[in-house]
Amino acid sequence: MHLLRSLPVVAAIALLTACDLNTEPNIPDAIDPAQDTYAASLGVNIGTMTKTTSGLYYKDKTVGSGSAAARGDSVRVHYTLWLTNGTKVQSSKDGSAIPFEFLTGATPIRVIPGFEEGVIGGTIGMQPGGVRQLVIPTLLAWGPIGNSIPGFPAVPPNANVVFEVEYLARLSSAQ
Repeated sequence: MHLLRSLPVVAAIALLTACDLNTEPNIPDAIDPAQDTYAASLGVNIGTMTKTTSGLYYKDKTVGSGSAAARGDSVRVHYTLWLTNGTKVQSSKDGSAIPFEFLTGATPIRVIPGFEEGVIGGTIGMQPGGVRQLVIPTLLAWGPIGNSIPGFPAVPPNANVVFEVEYLARLSSAQ
């Protein structure tokens, strides 16, 4: 009789043990950009890109001329953002084609760290007329949280991202 009263308790424990009660989101692990897979349409050849000490990869598709972008400059760029699977997330060239302007080195920062580094970093900062491809690792992008804020690019957690940046002008200089 005592055993019959215990049977429902044992069954309930067995059922709960079999259920996944984890409320944590299923966040994928970060992938080293050199080990990631890129859609052919992106034209990413990570082996031909320059890697910075922070882990950003970049390649100048077109080298501009004139004063290079530097920390403290206010700059104007066009950009297109893709996920590594080739999904276009956002572009300043879509719709009204309004270029993006931001102050480099601003506190608080207005752009993800990898984007800013891609514009002002490398062997030399971008120059007017230059076009640069960036592969930004997750820790220099949106990290393990990703970005699902309305009005901003939808980027999954721990995603590496690809940008094409066209440097239009330096609006003002810190120098």
